[in-house]
Amino acid sequence: DAKAGDAPHQSIFYSSPLLYSVLMRGLYGRYFQERYRAISAEIPAAASVVELCAGDCYLFRKYLRAKGVEYLALDISPQFVRAAKKRGISAREFDVRREEVQVADVVLMQASLYQFLPDARPVMDKMLDSARRKVIVAEPIRNLSDSKIPIVSALAKRLTRPRVQASEYIADRFDRESLSAFFGSFDTFERSFDVPGGREMVGVFGGRRRP
Repeated sequence: DAKAGDAPHQSIFYSSPLLYSVLMRGLYGRYFQERYRAISAEIPAAASVVELCAGDCYLFRKYLRAKGVEYLALDISPQFVRAAKKRGISAREFDVRREEVQVADVVLMQASLYQFLPDARPVMDKMLDSARRKVIVAEPIRNLSDSKIPIVSALAKRLTRPRVQASEYIADRFDRESLSAFFGSFDTFERSFDVPGGREMVGVFGGRRRP
């Protein structure tokens, strides 16, 4: 599927689970746990859960494991998948652009929807079509990549570049208005709320998959 001249590229941010964890904690500061608490509260005990772009699986490790959920981590990064498996977590390499999402009660994605701009709708539709009960999407609405300081903006965009073909990633981001409009354009959208600290918005949707 690669276009001429393209080469797979992945930033160090998505190549090292340890660095990813350190940078995420630094980025969110004292609000680091708030997103995880908010999402965990939306997930019923013993539900089946599929997380796309699962990263270091922190949500499962620190919040969902104790709720007895059946969890599957999907990520395009082989480093993250290997790290998850070493922790005894069910995980596999996965490219949502080219594969179908496994059916589950809850399908979720955290801080990764921007990777699929300018048209994230096909990815969102796949998530909705695979969820029996609920889809949860947490996405930043305040981004360092939007900084007016050129070096900060450029560094943020480079560090958060996913492992995709160069032609597929445009380094765009959502803001409050564009994310609210995107969420509201789906038929099963239920509600959205800000994570404490105001950096992220969480959207909650009903799933389209019938039992």
